[in-house]
Amino acid sequence: MQENVEIVRRSFEAIGRWDIDGLLDLYDPEIEFLPLTGIRVESGGYQGHSGVRAYFEEVSGVWDVLRPYGDDFRIAGDNVVVLGGCAVRGHGSGAETDTPMAWMVTVRDGRITHHRGYRTREDALEAAGLSE
Repeated sequence: MQENVEIVRRSFEAIGRWDIDGLLDLYDPEIEFLPLTGIRVESGGYQGHSGVRAYFEEVSGVWDVLRPYGDDFRIAGDNVVVLGGCAVRGHGSGAETDTPMAWMVTVRDGRITHHRGYRTREDALEAAGLSE
């Protein structure tokens, strides 16, 4: 569903602007947020709006810029697989990187309920039941 792709695009744009309130407007209150970084990644990620706020508080001390982007969006039922990358700039160092990444984002009833980052496009496609 193209409308789900637009919701996901808007969420990535909100992250890139550090617009957490705008991001949470797109997230279900019970969002399951599983980024590749952050202190809670190993313990199951971040749950709910308070968890998402905690994540961005944590990483604000690490990065001045955090800008995920998608080059290719694929629909698999309620899931949108985003193939792209994430550009970051270190808070203290000013070092910049742009790393290939992928995500699987689930949208139900116009709200994002699950957001998970993957190191490879293959992993994200496999998680959504897609292949290249």
